[in-house]
Amino acid sequence: MLFLAVFCGFLAEYQLEHVIENKRAKVFASNLYEELKKDTASINNAIEGTRLVAGKLDTFCLYSTEKTKLNITNGMLYYYGSYTTLLWVYSADNTTIDELKSSGNLRIMGNDISVKINAYCKLLSELENEYTLTRTEFATLEELYFKIFDGYTSQLLTRGTKPLLRDSIFKLNIPLISDDPKLMKEFTGWQKFEVSIYLRQIDTYLVPIRQIAIELLKLLQKEYHFE
Repeated sequence: MLFLAVFCGFLAEYQLEHVIENKRAKVFASNLYEELKKDTASINNAIEGTRLVAGKLDTFCLYSTEKTKLNITNGMLYYYGSYTTLLWVYSADNTTIDELKSSGNLRIMGNDISVKINAYCKLLSELENEYTLTRTEFATLEELYFKIFDGYTSQLLTRGTKPLLRDSIFKLNIPLISDDPKLMKEFTGWQKFEVSIYLRQIDTYLVPIRQIAIELLKLLQKEYHFE
């Protein structure tokens, strides 16, 4: 009888712990679900923004190398060159994931969800390492930019309180700080290199991260019946 009482007590305690873990898992799942929804929107913005910048820089490379042939004004170079100073960096909201890992609660989310979370974190870590390298390259590119373009003028034209319309900027022939062909060639070379890096970041990191986030959302929705 004593053994039976102890065994029943063990079962009751086990059942209670199981109920508590399920409730805790649902809270984590709900928080993670909301964060991932915001993250997917942020990833979409990062992808679109990065593609936009890459396209503008591609146009700059064409216009700067074919300036005379295409009758390109300095205003056009100022407009497209200004995108040099834009760097899109995606940063996920890992609040819930960090809490799950630090508290040792990742296991209560179930194997499928845990595997996806680990894959998601791995790609995010790789992307952050990529961004660390990109920031160094970006600093070199930005330094070259300010040797050629007047940053104050560029800011007024493209992002000031009342920025000019693109067609108005195109008509301007604002002097460059330097029109040294050798410097412009070096700058254009770095531009082309950065464009390839930006596009690779989209294909190698941002798109796969978005895909895993979407898969995680579906798993959470199925497991916890979220709307």
